[in-house]
Amino acid sequence: MVGFMGADRDFPTPADATPPALAAVDILGPVAVIHVSGEIDMTSRDAVERVLTRTVDGRPDTVVIDLSDVTFFGSSGLQMLAEARSHAAANRVTLRLVASSRKVLRPLEITGMTAAFPVYASVTEAVSA
Repeated sequence: MVGFMGADRDFPTPADATPPALAAVDILGPVAVIHVSGEIDMTSRDAVERVLTRTVDGRPDTVVIDLSDVTFFGSSGLQMLAEARSHAAANRVTLRLVASSRKVLRPLEITGMTAAFPVYASVTEAVSA
């Protein structure tokens, strides 16, 4: 008989689940840096998007989105960035991206988003640009 209360080791448990994307914000004078980590997909996108929206609504001069620790970046992440770009433009906030891994850069390149966003290799570069 198969147990459904965690007795069967073939069923995934919450501990087996992939952690969602996390976003933390650092304010560096007129620049806000959002450090995103984990997977950005349709299940985690909304949480990251809320942080982006609140940060842009605070109207810093520039928002740097640090994607250095992102482990998966799918179409939901691309859509999120496109919407963040529109929201930032409406609020006259400059957006910059930090991306150095192929997991993030490749989708940005394929979709032409590298032309829509300045992309930097490090947070230091993006903040001082």
